[in-house]
Amino acid sequence: MGINARQKRFADLWLESFNATEAARKAGYSEKTAAAIGYENLRKPEIAAYIHARLRAQDMSIVASQEETMAFLTSAMRGQVKDQFGLDAALSDRLRAGEALIKRYAATDRSRDSLEKLDSLLREFKNAVKSEAE
Repeated sequence: MGINARQKRFADLWLESFNATEAARKAGYSEKTAAAIGYENLRKPEIAAYIHARLRAQDMSIVASQEETMAFLTSAMRGQVKDQFGLDAALSDRLRAGEALIKRYAATDRSRDSLEKLDSLLREFKNAVKSEAE
């Protein structure tokens, strides 16, 4: 069935204030019935589903995705991420980023070949970092 325009406005306003009475009043429901309508609207499955979808979308924009995390760890490992003073990341931080990457790869790809390849890459990276430091 879906929700009508006023119910959608109510839900959007509720997401701003988390106050059902105020949201109902601002959405155009009467002053007398705003409290009851607000309470009732929050219990309607269609409105609750809309609110849930909006909250989920909001979470998605706030929390880093797996791809974002992997990209950040990769750039940190490669020394492309600077610290708060604009200086290169410490070698120990780059190594930790590489180790964190391997753990995440291991969690998503359990094949022995993949894990061995990642372990080999980390060893190569550690050796390269050591020779860079010397």
